[in-house]
Amino acid sequence: MGLDGQQVADAFAHSHGLNSTDMRALTLIMEAEIRGEPLTAGRLSSLLGTSTGATTAVIDRLERIGHIHRARSDEDRRKVTLHFEALARQLAGAFFGPLGALTSEVMDRYSEAELRTIHSFLTGMRQAYTTHLQALEEESRS
Repeated sequence: MGLDGQQVADAFAHSHGLNSTDMRALTLIMEAEIRGEPLTAGRLSSLLGTSTGATTAVIDRLERIGHIHRARSDEDRRKVTLHFEALARQLAGAFFGPLGALTSEVMDRYSEAELRTIHSFLTGMRQAYTTHLQALEEESRS
C-alpha cells in the first residue's frame, strides 16, 4: 500500500507541477492543520529534513501557486504558521475523491471487528518502521 499510495501522490504532484518535496510539504501542512496543530516553517524544515533555506523555497513555491498561505499568530506576531488553501483542498478532493470511493468499497467488505484488527496490524507495522528509522537516525548521529 505504501508504494502504491506514493505513486498516486506522485501522479497528483506531477499533474500540478509539484516536485516530491513540495508534495510532501503540502501533505504535512494539510495533516497538521487537520489535527489543529499548524506547522511553523522551522517544524516543517525538521520534518522534511531540509535546510531552512530549502524549506523557505518550498513554502514560497507553494504559496505562489496558491496551495498554502502563511499566517501570523495573534499571541506572538513573530510566530508564523502554514495553512492549506481552499484551492489545494479542491484540487486534492477532485483528484483523490475517486480513490476514496474505491477504498470505501474495499472497506465495506469487512466487518467492524475485522477492520479493527487490520487497523491494529497496520498501526503496529507503522510503529515498527518508525522505531527502525529512529534507530538508524540515532546510529548515524553517533
